[in-house]
Amino acid sequence: MLPSAALFIDGSNLYHALKQEGRLPFDYGSLFSELSLRFDLKQISFYDALKDIARDPEGYAGQQQFHARLRKLGWPVRIRTRKLKYIANIDQSQVSAAARHVGIIDSCKEKLWAFLQKLELVRVTKEKGIDVLLVADAIEQARTKQFEAIILLSGDADFVPAINLIRSFGVKTVNLHAYSGSSTELRNACHEHILIDFDANGGVFLG
Repeated sequence: MLPSAALFIDGSNLYHALKQEGRLPFDYGSLFSELSLRFDLKQISFYDALKDIARDPEGYAGQQQFHARLRKLGWPVRIRTRKLKYIANIDQSQVSAAARHVGIIDSCKEKLWAFLQKLELVRVTKEKGIDVLLVADAIEQARTKQFEAIILLSGDADFVPAINLIRSFGVKTVNLHAYSGSSTELRNACHEHILIDFDANGGVFLG
């Protein structure tokens, strides 16, 4: 019999790791199917910083569509969110006005806008409280021992203290991670770690 498990997905951390590897878009359904060969997945929690519909309407719409697709995969997925904090939110008219103020010629303004977009400086954001929410949920699940294993999909070493506490409740801990950005400290803190890998055709499998 497979051990019962709850999967906690650090959405931002996974997204950036997959982006670095050139693995976007990503097939979450295949990941859940592969993982279900090793664990009885009773609960899947996806943690995501919620975009502001007023500041980023296109990003918000895309995020909502993505969440809807996750829920329709046929797995017990719940979406857990906190609001995204916007440190800077620059539009093209502001860039044009600033360029004009410092004397940048009109023909260069489009290139300046494209340059800032490429560096991801147009919209600078910071997640606020999402990791704390994940930790609180995971610790509560471990404390009540609803499942035999807690699986954390992240490469962030900041989760190590939480993993140590979860282990103290006698629950098995598993670090599921991509290759990029994976923390050795986090892998070593868990009882087991599993690499998300890809075959020659881009299909998901677990190492």
